[in-house]
Amino acid sequence: MKEITINWHITEQCNYSCNYCFAKYTPNSKKELHYSKKSIETVLKNIYTYFSKEFKNHIIRLNIAGGEPSLSKNLSFIIQTAYKLGFKVSIITNASKLTKKFIELNAKYLSIFAISVDSLNEITNTQIGRIFRDETLKTSTIIKNIEQFRILNNNIEIKINSVVNSYNFQEYLGDFIDLIEPDKWKIFQALSFGTENYCTEKEFEIFLENHKKIKTPVFKESNEDMTDSYIMIDPYGRFYQNTEGHYNYSNSIIDFPIEKAFSQIKFDLSKFKNRYIKTS
Repeated sequence: MKEITINWHITEQCNYSCNYCFAKYTPNSKKELHYSKKSIETVLKNIYTYFSKEFKNHIIRLNIAGGEPSLSKNLSFIIQTAYKLGFKVSIITNASKLTKKFIELNAKYLSIFAISVDSLNEITNTQIGRIFRDETLKTSTIIKNIEQFRILNNNIEIKINSVVNSYNFQEYLGDFIDLIEPDKWKIFQALSFGTENYCTEKEFEIFLENHKKIKTPVFKESNEDMTDSYIMIDPYGRFYQNTEGHYNYSNSIIDFPIEKAFSQIKFDLSKFKNRYIKTS
């Protein structure tokens, strides 16, 4: 069955400070919705009701992202509520704040567990801003988390996300990928905003060329591939898209009809489908 994915970036908060982070939203007078269980339920019900009707015969997947979603005290509530409503549920995290208890509570509800890993070099991670209290995420911690998820859920898909940028484009991550053996490796070109270009086309191609012999299925996404091809909701319940170097927002689906809000942003379904073409 075909699948449609709605990415809910539940919070802008993060314990890292990546200089090319796209999760920087126009301030809103309201609090981020993840603080309120009532708001969470409203958002999830509105999303599932609308998209299951709009995309009949499709699996509706909720991908939970941030910022860093594990900083929300209601993350487990979001995951389990979405699952009960009928969503397939996935999460993308930097994994630095995950606990054994969280994995035990939520592994059975998740279809995909994705970790963002842009570098294994401490100096590079420091340059990028992927560092917390002078520590970078250890490979041993990533392996431990993945092993625990696989033990508790035989069907879970493990994914690694890497953002290619001007600091890491010459780094080789192939040995790490071979060690982890994820089901999928997604390689993104760092998004450019305004006049800031965090990864040139040439740098992106160098990284891809250096990893062309990886056995793990690899999926690449350039800036062009990503534009208008995601369904994204920000922490305040607004659909948004990156258009010409800045975000365009819809009204919040908390207090505005979701079908009208979705019509306020661009979404290219053909580009969405093309994003899943494997590069090797």
